[in-house]
Amino acid sequence: MRLRFGLAVILCAAGMAAPLAGGAMGWLGNAAPTAIALSDASHSTSPVMIEALEINGRAYGTVPYLASTDWDDPHGGNRTIAGLAVSPQDDAQIVVRATWVEIYTNRAYSGELTLPAGAVSIRDAGDRTALLTVVFGRAGHFAVSTDPKPNSSDAPFYEIVAEVCAQREPSLDKDYRADINADLDLAWTFEQESVAAAAEPVATPCRDGGDN
Repeated sequence: MRLRFGLAVILCAAGMAAPLAGGAMGWLGNAAPTAIALSDASHSTSPVMIEALEINGRAYGTVPYLASTDWDDPHGGNRTIAGLAVSPQDDAQIVVRATWVEIYTNRAYSGELTLPAGAVSIRDAGDRTALLTVVFGRAGHFAVSTDPKPNSSDAPFYEIVAEVCAQREPSLDKDYRADINADLDLAWTFEQESVAAAAEPVATPCRDGGDN
């Protein structure tokens, strides 16, 4: 299967600090991360078009766009520089909001996750980069994962630190077969639908087809 990476950005994270003793997980003592590496991903059996993605109230990405269709390797993806807004709830939190459409089912969902300080891994390579991947799973599963071994090429590459079964948004449902040019890889992704249908779906805590 072709590996396709969606949005991946490094976000400047000035002013975010919370103590956590030792290890790669969490903020490094009282030293705030100087950046956040953010990528998106969906399960290959349930690809999604991202309609909106916000971090602490600030929008990211040129929507709509197709998320990565292989979430098992959040190490990859290009990165650009962008600022990170301070969370309105607490400047030590990261609040992630998103709206998306499952392109094989036409179903739209929206979800929100709040990550407290200390929940994510830091790559301590001089830039103290917090590593996050926003994951869009089957049936509205919405999660944020981090890389538990940020300085290693060994698996596992991800560890879910927050998740929720998102809200169904029927008024936002969309058939992207009628808008195949919305993303350069949509046509190829629809060509893989029969392959995805024959594959074992990735487990999800959320209910298929119904409101979560």
